[in-house]
Amino acid sequence: MLASNPAKTDQAFSSVFASFRGWLHNRKLIRVCRQRLDACDKNEIARIARDVGLSPHDLREMAALGPDAAKQLLDRMDALHLDADALAKSDPTTMRDLQRLCSSCVSKKRCQRDLLLVPDDPMWRHYCPNADTLDALQSESTNAR
Repeated sequence: MLASNPAKTDQAFSSVFASFRGWLHNRKLIRVCRQRLDACDKNEIARIARDVGLSPHDLREMAALGPDAAKQLLDRMDALHLDADALAKSDPTTMRDLQRLCSSCVSKKRCQRDLLLVPDDPMWRHYCPNADTLDALQSESTNAR
């Protein structure tokens, strides 16, 4: 029988524990978002939704997804050398649409894996709902240089 390596076991346990702690933290943030939105009356929700360019229904859906729901978008934009902050300032409607699509994307795990392993692989364009817009933004950026 092979003896186990206590250092590897501790490292694996720490990794699992850190992942679980991150998951709990994210769940707490989502719960807080929902509670804050639930504390608002119908008119306040409509005003907030209008301010951010969403319908009240879409606002509730976005709040339920949590604050990191569009994280892959920021990572993808970084991989494409696109400035998310600059886009949010110059064209907030486009940035909001990109975030909305990314937040509700069904390919999040694949996207995250691709970003970690092969961020330059063009395969993401086949499943990303933002591919056309990101390609257009990248072309504009290249032409501006």
